[in-house]
Amino acid sequence: MRRNHSDIAAAEAIALLGCVAFFVHLPSPLMVVLGIGLFAAPGYVWAEVFLGPRVQGLELVAVAAGLALLVPVFGGLGLYAAGIPLHRTAWIGLLSVVTLVGAAVVLITRRRAPELDDPRSRTARPRWSPRHAVAFGVAAVIAAAAVGLAVASAEAQKYPGYTELWMTPLRTDQNVATVGVANDQGSATRYRLVLRRKGRVSATWNLSLANGQTWQRTISFTDRYPIGADLYRLPDMSQPFREVDNGD
Repeated sequence: MRRNHSDIAAAEAIALLGCVAFFVHLPSPLMVVLGIGLFAAPGYVWAEVFLGPRVQGLELVAVAAGLALLVPVFGGLGLYAAGIPLHRTAWIGLLSVVTLVGAAVVLITRRRAPELDDPRSRTARPRWSPRHAVAFGVAAVIAAAAVGLAVASAEAQKYPGYTELWMTPLRTDQNVATVGVANDQGSATRYRLVLRRKGRVSATWNLSLANGQTWQRTISFTDRYPIGADLYRLPDMSQPFREVDNGD
């Protein structure tokens, strides 16, 4: 067993400082350093819990790295299932709590095994054993599962679609502008575009755009009187879905 608990104290300090830093708004460079530490701390303390005090070196690093990836993946899924928004506060709270709980478990485990501090109680161990192989295998499985879940979650994440409407004067001729619509709603969408001059309808276009498709036209343009374009997403004609004007 390690002769002191400075490693666990450091992990606890990182967890507590991460929480404090969020509320006192420390400078960005310090926040980055604490963020990296807070990401790694849960992996280290729980590697200590699972592997025990005699495992060190590459074996400990491999398992700690796998657990560091595993904690935010499964923790994020747990927060999402509980209906907790995945904001920065939730992530800091999750990583801090997991770190502090793991640190407490490590300290309790170390105090219950004082005989391991006596060098005479230690027996020679082979440099490679089935236990080492199992530990490395577990680390590899944990890392692979964490990465796989992260990729699957990212691919399954759905983002709200959007529609872009613009009316932009040409640089080469300020008396001409382009009015256009871009559909990124995720599916084919029907629109009605109404162009108004001085509050009166001057042109109307019915559009049916596939996802990712763009439509545009050139119109005469001036800033001497109001020009506006109202875009409706059919069949809803009660109010414009998007609006743009010449700023008059």
